[in-house]
Amino acid sequence: MKRLLPVTICLVLCAGLAACGTQGTAPPAPTPGNTSAALPAVPPTIAVESRLLDRGSPAIPSPGQVAPDFVYTFTDGTTQRLSDLRGRRVLLNFWATWCGPCEEEMPDLQRLANERRDVTVLAINKLELVEAIVPFAQERGLTLTLIANPDGDISERYGAKNIPISYFINSDGSVGSRHLGIMTYETMMEQIERLK
Repeated sequence: MKRLLPVTICLVLCAGLAACGTQGTAPPAPTPGNTSAALPAVPPTIAVESRLLDRGSPAIPSPGQVAPDFVYTFTDGTTQRLSDLRGRRVLLNFWATWCGPCEEEMPDLQRLANERRDVTVLAINKLELVEAIVPFAQERGLTLTLIANPDGDISERYGAKNIPISYFINSDGSVGSRHLGIMTYETMMEQIERLK
């Protein structure tokens, strides 16, 4: 019995060490099309996937036209479409982490999202993986909805070649206006007040 006790303790310790063996090691590198293996803790306000639904006309959406529809998905599996937001005014902002003017206007977008609960702010990232978006958001304390669109199909459909660019969407789903370049909070508010 005395000889079995050290063997039993050794087996218990080995089993415990084997279960903790992955702690402290780096996660596997992301592979194209499978970014979930290396995702950092993704805040619930960041959509990890998105895709264009309405390819429609190749022309850039203009005021009065229905805003091209797209879908975005959060880490918990919840999906939402732009068209689900009918009845609300929406600000679509196209941005990237490497874009200085985009970074400069982010605090005003966040302020708008905090102060105007009657307006939905969606910031669609252009061509970057969620691994780049999460640290950017965390370092700046962003809690507005950020949408990863690494394929770039949404930004392409909206003609977001130069960023930042923003679309102000009426509550009926039509484009109210489009703004190319950086905006101040005051500019955002002026555009929102013109929406129906």
